[in-house]
Amino acid sequence: MALESSGKRVDEAWHLVADVNELADGELKRVAVAGKVLVLARIGNRYGALDNQCAHAGGPLAEGSLENGLLVCPWHGREYDPMTGLCVGYAESVRAFKVDVRADGIYVAA
Repeated sequence: MALESSGKRVDEAWHLVADVNELADGELKRVAVAGKVLVLARIGNRYGALDNQCAHAGGPLAEGSLENGLLVCPWHGREYDPMTGLCVGYAESVRAFKVDVRADGIYVAA
């Protein structure tokens, strides 16, 4: 992985994953990006994209739910911040990806 002087990844590319307004507030969507499976989350006007596997036991986060602004794993109830991937109350986390909302859709960098 090469870095520019700004710290941005040179090999990073943006991928269209959803239409604008495709996800309702509080909705999750499983998406494939650059050979990875991610979960796209919408909370209000904010979007987050995380690795789809729970760091605890590998549960499919896209099959979870958004409750009180947190993504809840369907297997054991671990709660993740859908924007950062940090797990509430635990040191574990899942990888977060940059999201950009454009006129023609929702894009994720990977």
